[in-house]
Amino acid sequence: MTLFRTGDVLLWDAFDSGQMAYLWNWSTGALTYVPSADNIFCSGPVLMTDGSVLVAGGHAATGVGIPDVNRFDPVTRTWSSLAPMAFQRWYPTATTLPDGRVLVVSGVTTCFSCTGDIPELYDPATNTWTQLTGAQLSMPLYPHMYVLPDGRVLYASSSEAAIQTQALNVATQTWTVIDPSAFAGGSSAMYRPGVILKSGSPGAPSRIPVATSLNTAYVLDMTQPSPAWRQVAPMSFGRTFHSLTLLPDGNVLATGGSATNDPSSQPVYAAEIWNPQTETWSLMSSMQMARTYHETALLLPDGRILVGGGGGCCGAPDQYNAEIFSPPYLFKGVRPTIASVSASIAYGSQFFVGTPDAASVASVALMRLGTDTHQFNRDQRYLPLSFTAAGNGLNATMPANKNLAPPGDYMLFLVNGNGVPSVASIVTVQLD
Repeated sequence: MTLFRTGDVLLWDAFDSGQMAYLWNWSTGALTYVPSADNIFCSGPVLMTDGSVLVAGGHAATGVGIPDVNRFDPVTRTWSSLAPMAFQRWYPTATTLPDGRVLVVSGVTTCFSCTGDIPELYDPATNTWTQLTGAQLSMPLYPHMYVLPDGRVLYASSSEAAIQTQALNVATQTWTVIDPSAFAGGSSAMYRPGVILKSGSPGAPSRIPVATSLNTAYVLDMTQPSPAWRQVAPMSFGRTFHSLTLLPDGNVLATGGSATNDPSSQPVYAAEIWNPQTETWSLMSSMQMARTYHETALLLPDGRILVGGGGGCCGAPDQYNAEIFSPPYLFKGVRPTIASVSASIAYGSQFFVGTPDAASVASVALMRLGTDTHQFNRDQRYLPLSFTAAGNGLNATMPANKNLAPPGDYMLFLVNGNGVPSVASIVTVQLD
């Protein structure tokens, strides 16, 4: 699932219907069929700086990828083909960089042991790909990649294996080991610039022995002089195939998962929220449907979370449906409102946010629109902004460092002292 500034969510289904893409509008409920030319299941989707989604690779057969790259424009609602990659890729990860280029890593080519271990870099200005042969590295499928405040790309975890954490300098094509210990984390999220939470177990259905899901959670602070993973309080439930979703109050939501790394095992229905201040989890209400392998979750502009899908493999129940979770902050009083804000924001600028609720606002944050598949939301990120009261609103300051918020579309949230968020305004952080 991918959220666009138009209010639409692009979604598509599993192996046998990976061309059957749809747009669902979160505010009207309208569903529109927008089929793709390729089977884009098992692909690596990511939002580009112009608000379109790049979809790298896809599904030829189980364990066999395609080199095709597709682009969907949410305004014209049309697909187009981009230049193909050098390698077939099935289950790769794509990451938009601060200069607008897109990094693609991992994914298998023609068999489960045939890894696409040479990263490729896409330049949308020239519609060309460059192989980063100096950065060759074999990774498990769907690695969790994050642009750090210093511009490097962190390889923090993987949806399918516990890994040694490393960081890539794209310019020099060199990897640096951050933490040599392999700590599990089936889902992860960068909840503050350079600070990552990961939790639960990775899972590779039918390819590893069945084991009880872990409830462990770890934090890595890449802004520290000697960063290393630090264990924090565990979740209430062990989870494999779950999703971590950032919330506008700065907390992190965990949804879905299963009791073992077999997707057909007992589902975890209850949600949990992690508080970065206390570093503890709080149990939330339960979903109605089992959401294990292939679950997806997206933060919507109104502060609710769309949770959908699940199944499509290995005996797990197929879920052709979605549910919406309303966090506790929606029941804590009146919401602040955004009356006006510029449609685009420049790095290093101060911009005005019109609001009648300026006196009650406790935090202002930019949150990138999400793109989620296979327990990893590669686009979501949370950037707190400094602000001051100004007349009938606030003056907020956008940092000059592009690495903190790669260009593209973001939700701007105001949150009051009770932790209640506004409905977001969609703004574009300019490339130049």
